[in-house]
Amino acid sequence: MDLSQRYKQATKEARWALGLAILYVIGWCVCAYLPKNSSGPIGFPLWFELSCIYLPILFVVIGYWIVKIVFLDIPLDVESKENK
Repeated sequence: MDLSQRYKQATKEARWALGLAILYVIGWCVCAYLPKNSSGPIGFPLWFELSCIYLPILFVVIGYWIVKIVFLDIPLDVESKENK
């Protein structure tokens, strides 16, 4: 993989990571502020369960699959022209 392909892949991975982070913040705000004041299934307030328990678990799973599907294992060293 040449240097320009590495930069393209790194840009692609950074965009996915930024998008995932933005979606997490939006999801956290929605889960924290929209639910009514009611109790969740495990006894905590519903807003707390959604934003601090269920949403992080969901995004850990999403992050795992994004790393498996989108991210590539690329070498970080720069190949010199003599080694080619």
